[in-house]
Amino acid sequence: GDSPEVRGMQVTGRAGAGMSDAPKHHVLPQEHREWFERRGFKGDMDIDNFCVRLEQADHEAIHGGGNWKLGRTWPGEWNRMIMKALRDAEIATGRTLTRNEILTLVAKSMRDYRIPMNFTRGRGR
Repeated sequence: GDSPEVRGMQVTGRAGAGMSDAPKHHVLPQEHREWFERRGFKGDMDIDNFCVRLEQADHEAIHGGGNWKLGRTWPGEWNRMIMKALRDAEIATGRTLTRNEILTLVAKSMRDYRIPMNFTRGRGR
């Protein structure tokens, strides 16, 4: 047909259809990049390779427990929680954790927070 509606239709990509991919977020907190690098997260294992796509509401929930005003002050906030868990594990073992030990602890926390383990490459530095 040649109606105005049909003439107004156009092929668009996902973003044009309002379906842009959810933003990428680092699972291993960027502000602790050096801590992770000292434990072997470099090159192919750089923390930028451990990102997940989260809808904005989900992202805000894990950083503020559903209250964005709490932001990084909530004890269950992802970055605070994951770094405390990793540091506590190092204290308990009396040594620096290996990359695999870190990833095992992170995977458990991701399950607890219902974060999908579909890693994608994010942007760093």
